[in-house]
This record gives sequence, structure tokens and C-alpha cells, in this order.
Amino acid sequence: MKITNLIKKIEQLNLPFIICSFGIVVILLWVGSFKFYEVEATGVAPLVTNSPLVSWDYAIFGVRGGASLIGITEIIAAILIVAGNFRPRAGIAGSIMSAVIFFVTSTFVITTPGSVHMVEGIPRLSDMGSFLFKDITLLGASLYLLIHFGHRIGPVKK
Repeated sequence: MKITNLIKKIEQLNLPFIICSFGIVVILLWVGSFKFYEVEATGVAPLVTNSPLVSWDYAIFGVRGGASLIGITEIIAAILIVAGNFRPRAGIAGSIMSAVIFFVTSTFVITTPGSVHMVEGIPRLSDMGSFLFKDITLLGASLYLLIHFGHRIGPVKK
């Protein structure tokens, strides 16, 4: 099979959208549901409390309440992305929420102590930093979904 035929088939099947939306929805539902458990709420506390963007969450609602608020937000974003298959405006809302979520979590690499450390004078991501860095890709996928749902509403004016 020629590469051009493969590319056409991938496009016809809408595989990039299907894979991106499925992956983001599963991640958001999965990590969102874990936020209701003590172990996850306390596990993400160092990330949240060191962030100038979201430290207010735990300060106002406490560890369990703050984590639950994050979890609810993640689950709502996932549901809206799924609903976008039937109502593109819902998909737009979910994609925007998802993009904000993954933008914020991407910044944790910078704000969480120990995410980056020096090895022989070169900055290196720790295990935590590597785990967080993947959210940059999820941010890009969220923006791709936003564009996809936007095109389903109508042509984007330039």
C-alpha cells in the first residue's frame, strides 16, 4: 500500500479524531474519578499547592474538597467531549476545558519542586517531571479537538 493511500484511509476513517478524543476522554474520566479518593487527593497536593494558578483550590476547599472540584471538572470536560459527537458546541466547551486543564498541569513541571534537577550541569526531568511533561501533548490534542468541533459548526473565518 502506498503511503498516500494509507494517509487517505486514515483521513477517511477519521482516526486522528477518534484516537485523540478516546484518549483524552479516558484520561479525564480515569484521573477525574480518582480525585475522589484520599490517596489521589493527597498525591496531587504537592502539584496543586505549589502552583500559582490553582493553589487557591486546596487553600479554599481543603485537600479532599479541592481534589473533588478538580475531579468534577475533569469528568465534565470528558462528558462534554463525548457529547460533542452529537452537539459540536458541547465538544467545543469540553475541548476548551480540557485545554485549560492540560495547560495548567503542564505548568506543574515548572512549579513543582523536584520536577527538574541538574545532572552533570544539564537540566533533566525527574520521574514526576516526565509524567507531567506528557500533558503538553494532551494540550495539543485538546486544541485539535477544539478545531475539529469548530469545523463541525461551520467554516472558521480568517
